[in-house]
Amino acid sequence: MSENLRVAILFGGTSSEHDISLRSATNVLAELAGCGYDLHLIGITREGQWLNYTGNVADVCEGDAWASHDVCPVVVVPGGGLCRHEADGSLTRLELDVALPVLHGQGGEDGITQALLESAGVPYVGCGVLSSAVCMDKDVSHRLAAASGIRVPKCEVLYRGSTQADVDAAVAACGGYPVFVKPTRGGSSYGVSKVSDASELAAALDLAFSLDPKVSVEEAIVGTEVGCAITGDAAGELEMGVVDETVVTDGGFFHIHQDQTAGASASSMNSSLRCPAQISDEQMALVRKTGFAVYRALCCSGFARVDLFVTPAGEVVLNEVNTIPGLTRYSRFPEMMKASGKKLADVLEGLVEAAASQAR
Repeated sequence: MSENLRVAILFGGTSSEHDISLRSATNVLAELAGCGYDLHLIGITREGQWLNYTGNVADVCEGDAWASHDVCPVVVVPGGGLCRHEADGSLTRLELDVALPVLHGQGGEDGITQALLESAGVPYVGCGVLSSAVCMDKDVSHRLAAASGIRVPKCEVLYRGSTQADVDAAVAACGGYPVFVKPTRGGSSYGVSKVSDASELAAALDLAFSLDPKVSVEEAIVGTEVGCAITGDAAGELEMGVVDETVVTDGGFFHIHQDQTAGASASSMNSSLRCPAQISDEQMALVRKTGFAVYRALCCSGFARVDLFVTPAGEVVLNEVNTIPGLTRYSRFPEMMKASGKKLADVLEGLVEAAASQAR
């Protein structure tokens, strides 16, 4: 372990997943507390302002209270790092070895923050600009995965202002009802609806379009949803935690993190988690092979969670990739790693050390 590494923890953000990020960051800070790092907290408000927070770490999980005290604005200086904008107007550079973005959704894991860090010359943990942008866009990620021979759901894209004929054609191209309607560049199931017939479609589209001008209409895959927690670089050796399974009943679907109760593992949308997944050895081998193939095809690095479906016929189908998966104490990625014998603190430490060493 390289003690005294100066690590910036980025949290908050402008997306609908701001509160999730606060909970993830609180857990990450607790896990890294004993690693000997010099931690610098950089919170991003809902409006997008970057602030260097030097107050009580426990306040991070208390909504936006942290942003009202012990803060100093942070500016990104191309080639000059991240700098505190002091009260007298001067800039003081934050001496950092590596940044760990604990951000979810648009503006946080879609390549924007990653590009800012790269422009500032700050090494960071996780997927790069290209991979982050590609994985956030379900349409683009599915197209690239399909080009690599990976089975993906039938999908059609609609934009605001699409005609009824466009909508009807999209549903037909996906094989008819039921379909899933989702913001193409969203996460954590926000704005996602399972549409059983035409009477439910308009409301589902309105909800999805309220979050993204680009909406995906997807074939509803019948099967078991499983998750793969993966670490490593696409060009090198990869590791995977224990594969988990989403257990869905009564026609529901999985809505992770929607529940505001901190101890909940999922919301009440007729779903729960099971780790390890209860699938056959042959299916497990194919899931692991496909998970690694998706990770490499989409140029992932650092860590990510690849979500897949296993159909009754044994086919494995891509759902989506989360390049900064939830890191709360009840999130899937930490639980899958824990089941494989790896504590989250050790996983995070490995990621930080790898990112810092690559920058040397």
